[in-house]
Amino acid sequence: MKKALLIALLAMMLISVVLTACKPKVEEAVDEVAPVEEVAPADTMVAPAADAPAAPVAPAGK
Repeated sequence: MKKALLIALLAMMLISVVLTACKPKVEEAVDEVAPVEEVAPADTMVAPAADAPAAPVAPAGK
């Protein structure tokens, strides 16, 4: 009796493996997203332009 159960169990396992291996693979839909360009952070230490008017100078103290 034990031998018959063991053979049946092994046969079912073998059939399961064969059916799983032969199953056609389903391709998953891939969402193609355009790459996002990263914007460089603005420089906080920007030199003043040569054509820009100079800042007004405070008058000298009395």
